[in-house]
Amino acid sequence: MVLRQRVYITRWFSPAWSAASILMVLFIWANSLVPGAGSSAVSHAATSSLQTALEALGIGAGWVTNLLVRKAAHLAEYAVLGFLVMRAFGPAISRDRRWIALAALALTLAPAIDETIQVCIPGRDGRLLDVLIDCTGALIGSLVSRGATAISARFGAARKKI
Repeated sequence: MVLRQRVYITRWFSPAWSAASILMVLFIWANSLVPGAGSSAVSHAATSSLQTALEALGIGAGWVTNLLVRKAAHLAEYAVLGFLVMRAFGPAISRDRRWIALAALALTLAPAIDETIQVCIPGRDGRLLDVLIDCTGALIGSLVSRGATAISARFGAARKKI
């Protein structure tokens, strides 16, 4: 019976990608638990490092602001999550496209919960704009994942013909 359940689960979900998705959500939510002063210090350090690197390359860095770095971080971390979730759901989606709705729900709830967590943390606040940025990042990551899957399938089919 255990073997049958295991085959069913791996047929519909990728355990490795599912674990990576869960770890990414935990990473994101752990960052949301950092009080405002600590979060600001990290983002200011990242902004300063990025400005220094750009200036060393001879690129003007005046346009790199703390706000831009923070919002880009939101977009990037949720793009990674979107990629991972679509990989986790990949086997199920390839069999039944309705699973996309469940993946979309997960990728919408994660940022909503993330911003709700921040409301409870001193010096932090939850913002609807951040939820929208996060969802946009998740969509980008999802599309990249699906594109990579399509390209991989196409090259796999071409390789079999050779």
